[in-house]
Amino acid sequence: MKKVCISILVVFFTSSIWAQPLPVKLKHTVIIDTDCGIDDMRAISLLLARPEITIKAILTSDGSLSPKEGVEKISSLLYEFNRNNIPVACGDIIKGINPPWREFNRNIIWGSQTGGHRTDLNATACLSETLLSENEKIILVCLGSLTNVAKVIKKDATLLSKIERIIWYNESAKPLQGFNYECDKESANELFKSTVRIDVISNLNMDNALFDSSMYAVCKQSKTQLAAVLRNVFSQPLALEKLQQNHFKLCDDLVALYLTNPELFGINTDMDKLNIRYNKEYDLQGVTEATSDMIKGTYISERSVVFNRFPIQREMFNYDIRPIIDSAIARYGYDEWKANVMTDEFHGHLGVFSIVGAKMGIKARELFGVGADMLEVTTYAGTKPPYSCLNDGIQVSTGATLGMGTIHLAARSKTKPSAIFTYKNRSIRISLKKEYLEQVDADIKEGIMKFGLMDDGYWKLIRHNALKYWLEWDRNKIFDIEEISQKK
Repeated sequence: MKKVCISILVVFFTSSIWAQPLPVKLKHTVIIDTDCGIDDMRAISLLLARPEITIKAILTSDGSLSPKEGVEKISSLLYEFNRNNIPVACGDIIKGINPPWREFNRNIIWGSQTGGHRTDLNATACLSETLLSENEKIILVCLGSLTNVAKVIKKDATLLSKIERIIWYNESAKPLQGFNYECDKESANELFKSTVRIDVISNLNMDNALFDSSMYAVCKQSKTQLAAVLRNVFSQPLALEKLQQNHFKLCDDLVALYLTNPELFGINTDMDKLNIRYNKEYDLQGVTEATSDMIKGTYISERSVVFNRFPIQREMFNYDIRPIIDSAIARYGYDEWKANVMTDEFHGHLGVFSIVGAKMGIKARELFGVGADMLEVTTYAGTKPPYSCLNDGIQVSTGATLGMGTIHLAARSKTKPSAIFTYKNRSIRISLKKEYLEQVDADIKEGIMKFGLMDDGYWKLIRHNALKYWLEWDRNKIFDIEEISQKK
């Protein structure tokens, strides 16, 4: 018996010591269903701005706007966030739905132009196909009626197993009442009879729970894309007038905050039906501060492997780095900041192509909607500088490393700042655009002509240019992105 126990311990120890760490996935994978009120716009914008939230599709339902009008609003919003890769699908019209605030919502502009989404993509078909194609359960974030979800479940009840839970904004759970419920009582009642978990979030009629002038001031003072979107919406005369009247209550915004910060909400369970949850309270100050931090770009969600909080304090950085800290984080987010800082330390100096690699890896993760350690990479950057420096940035930003065996060099290929990123059965090639590559090449040649490769003046110039590119080059604009049919 003793020998058996020792053998088991040896097997356990050896299997544990050589086990690979589990992949770090994004916190939540969601499908959003919305009737496109202005509070929905705020909620969706908050979720679009969070890298830890993977949005698989956005469905429109009848309510504050008609479903077709909603598709246009969502399409323009996705364009502002450079997220045109997210499918948008149109729900069915519900007879008799035409609330008095529809005209106001119709006249509010969500973005400068549409992202060119199809208007014939059906919401229930999209929801069904997305649930079936995913290997993991999905959270349904419902900001309007429950029509689309109920239709899918009625057609195929087995899809309930694909849903982790539904988070639904409604004015009240006990009793069920409110506009989102009244739009389609039958669908809501059917889902509440099912076994799916439903978390009902309400503002609990708190008069001081507002998106008000102080929050608008945060938007005006901040440099993030989220701030720009909200600023552009609420600076429109129709919206600004109501903002000054404290008209905009926190409603669907609370669903986004519940998803990212559930600790701010006190949740009750319906003792008659344990799969139904609803909030009995929420920390309004915490909700306000978290929203403000997201708008400013200072919100941090993930824990690092070593750091509890990745450093952003000015005094911890060299003097030439300090001037770009706030602007770089505000423009491109905390994830890119972290990737660039770690890349430069790992790489041994501030290099142009290593920074490009870090930006490329973050962009790849966004396109696939995954976290670190989830991608496999084939790089065309070779093994000789300067292009090979790209590899270090890609490794740090994606977690695809030599040690994990998930990054590979393309064999017998012309070197270029380009890589193919693969997740499951999908591959995307990302390459630095020609005009940016020509600019880097010209800057390098200038440095060599002025100083030579072995002079410290050359490396000072490289550092100066790297800082410039770090701050000025937007990962949403500097790359050519090509969907390819198979891994090459």
